[in-house]
Amino acid sequence: MNIINAAFKAGAALMIVGLYGYFVGGRVSETALIPAFFGLPILLSGFWAKKNLKMGMHVAALFGLLGFIAPLGRIIPKAIKGEFDFDLAGSAMVAMSLICLTFVLQCVQSFKAARREKAEAAE
Repeated sequence: MNIINAAFKAGAALMIVGLYGYFVGGRVSETALIPAFFGLPILLSGFWAKKNLKMGMHVAALFGLLGFIAPLGRIIPKAIKGEFDFDLAGSAMVAMSLICLTFVLQCVQSFKAARREKAEAAE
């Protein structure tokens, strides 16, 4: 698994979700672009990781973690009140959270593997 490619895919997927939500939703609300606002730094951090893997991927993972948590701040209270709708906005929030969670899990897996390889090389 190439973690840099994972950053590119996650960033692009988030940008697609944001742009899709904005344009299909009739360009009414700029908040539909929030997934794209998280996708762009993840994508750019992937390019940065080509020069400085460790720093670039840690920054990408940070944006991924924030991108996972942020939608939950709207999903959970609405779900508790029974007001969560799986409309365009609701599905975009769920998609953003799942994309980011998947990406963060890939990052953690990659970081653990890198640490193991470093420990084995030191022996």
